[in-house]
Amino acid sequence: VKIYTALYLLPQLLKHKSVCESLKQTFPDVLRSSAFLTCHCFVTCAAHCVIRRLLGQYRAITVAAIPAAIGSLVSLPIEKYSRQEILAIYMASLALECLYEMAVYRDLIPPIRGGEVALFAASGAVLTYFHRNREVKINDTMDWLMTKLLCCPARQGSKEGSSSQGWKLATRARENLVSMLDAFIRRHTSCDKSAKCTHELTCIGHAVNTGLNGIIWGTIIQMCVRLLSSGGSLRQVFRLLHKRRELARVSSFVGAYTAGVVALECVLHRIGVNDYITPAIAGLVSGLSFTIIPEPSGPIALYFFCRAFQCVYKKLIQDELIIEIPYDVLLLFTVSTAITIHTGVCEPHLMRPSYTSFLNYLTDDRYRKLDRKLINVVMKNVDKAAIS
Repeated sequence: VKIYTALYLLPQLLKHKSVCESLKQTFPDVLRSSAFLTCHCFVTCAAHCVIRRLLGQYRAITVAAIPAAIGSLVSLPIEKYSRQEILAIYMASLALECLYEMAVYRDLIPPIRGGEVALFAASGAVLTYFHRNREVKINDTMDWLMTKLLCCPARQGSKEGSSSQGWKLATRARENLVSMLDAFIRRHTSCDKSAKCTHELTCIGHAVNTGLNGIIWGTIIQMCVRLLSSGGSLRQVFRLLHKRRELARVSSFVGAYTAGVVALECVLHRIGVNDYITPAIAGLVSGLSFTIIPEPSGPIALYFFCRAFQCVYKKLIQDELIIEIPYDVLLLFTVSTAITIHTGVCEPHLMRPSYTSFLNYLTDDRYRKLDRKLINVVMKNVDKAAIS
């Protein structure tokens, strides 16, 4: 309940809705998601024990993969339908990361230097293209976030609460600063917006405004992610404030990426590039700013890659180029969860540390106390010194 309360409440508060209104809307969803997670844990553990009794021994695939798959198949229908796709995408990014680490660990492929930058740049191009052209419905939260980051007008039908006084003051201060800069540019230079640009400011002023807005949102997003990953503990947020260099680098990346996208779009408008592909080019080039992100940056790139793949998949179905796979979300979540839990239990040294901490938190530290000697007998190639 603690995890999902923070997970559902934070997006509502970021949309400037009151605490009472947010709690009223999120309470049923919190209970439903908590039931899903409880069912998943119970069925996975029960399946583990039942399979062990039926077979009389452990197999590499029955230690964690098959029980996790059974738990996913049984529990996912309990979750809210709109949340199922988000969970599947997140688990797919985790599973891809685990498969990559397995391949590198077994010397099947060499480590790809700078691969995360190329992956994020390509994903940014796809997401910016679909967001600007609006050919495919992106996930509501992702669409709302990109609208905020790129200073776009809200889509029709979107509802937001009234902003708090503090947020209004911060927004007004940023707008006043940008207006002064914009007036200076208009007075002393001949640089104005092009005929194709829809923003009110000059192109330089619009880029600066978007960059400052991205820095603010980058800081807020980091605090929200820390709060969610720690299960709602404010201690992790205060720890992040002490890591000023890491905080500044991530916020600078968000500001640089968003400013780069709108600035490049303005440049491409001026030189007459087709409006249809302008967002993709701007997103691709601006994605190179991902080098600012501190390590490890791979998980972020993989998550955005999965989001981009989701958009391409929906577009292909929409254009009737491929058929929709029946129960695609359920299958993706089941396979991804099986791979991730198998890696976490049998090869924990390949698991992302933050997810290992989450499993420890979720199981009340029972995950750390697993009998590694017994697992190492089954998985002979597991590093015995993986988890102390």
